[in-house]
Amino acid sequence: MKESSNNIVSGVIKMYQQGPPDVLQYEEEIVGAPTAGQVLIKHAAIGVNYVDTQFRSGTFPISSLPTGAGVEAAGTIEAVGSGVTRFKTGDRVAYHHAMGAYAQRRLMSTNNLVHLPDWISFETAAALQAKGLTTNVLVNLVYQVKKGDILLVHAAAGGVGSLLTKWARSLGAIVIGTVGTREKMAVLADLDGAIVLGEEDLSERVLAITGGRKVDVLYDGVGAATFTKSIGLVRNGGNAVLFGFASGFPTIDQESLRQKQIQFTSPDIGRYIRSQQHLEQLSAEVYQKYKEGTFGEFNPARFPLSSAADVHRKLENRETTGSVILVP
Repeated sequence: MKESSNNIVSGVIKMYQQGPPDVLQYEEEIVGAPTAGQVLIKHAAIGVNYVDTQFRSGTFPISSLPTGAGVEAAGTIEAVGSGVTRFKTGDRVAYHHAMGAYAQRRLMSTNNLVHLPDWISFETAAALQAKGLTTNVLVNLVYQVKKGDILLVHAAAGGVGSLLTKWARSLGAIVIGTVGTREKMAVLADLDGAIVLGEEDLSERVLAITGGRKVDVLYDGVGAATFTKSIGLVRNGGNAVLFGFASGFPTIDQESLRQKQIQFTSPDIGRYIRSQQHLEQLSAEVYQKYKEGTFGEFNPARFPLSSAADVHRKLENRETTGSVILVP
């Protein structure tokens, strides 16, 4: 990092087009001083989410190119623009929904920024903020998980899935998780049941684990490859929550859901966050759960910022478990 007058030359990942991982290019850019309502953040750790690959690949359209990549990071505020009152220079912060996180430093508005407690590391915060916030909304707001509920969770070894299963079990739920490969089974060791998709009959295994009961809630982070096969395992009056669709968006048989009175939700997490105060509250709850040990040992996989393209390949090839971070 070099400084020139009031400008800083900082490393950043840029996309000039959407496509395969190689469209992620590491370069340098000048970062100026924050304007009104903005802050300058020096990132200490950057979260990697599957949605990052979907923005990169073209699954989700991007209206203006070139653009940055990534939506989540944690670091320290180095400067504030006029009109900023909730944050000051030196504050430790994290955020979860602001495109352009793959960078050493960045300018951004204070929307989605939250204060970090002193006792949590930047790496943990970057790995937890988006996924933990999503998990909090899924288990407490989209559906309120209760003691005795039976949950079937697809992509249970993923970033959100691994947190969701642990949080739900802390609430007294019975949790069955699925993974795509046997190598990921170790991540599910503490669950009430674990299934390798493609190697075992999903319906037979679930009903064997539950003693013939259907599940109260389906949490599906995979989509087309799993949803249709799983919806028949949800009890009448139960819930089906599609929180990710790595394999594509499934076909939804609305009439069947209506007849069985199954509540289907594919939530936009942001719609459940009512205000900045609510965002701070939900985030604080995530960090408290971490502090209490709910998520167990938490060691995100670390990669240098410049290797973002390779990290995307690993993510798409399902070569990662749990959370992944980039380090500037």
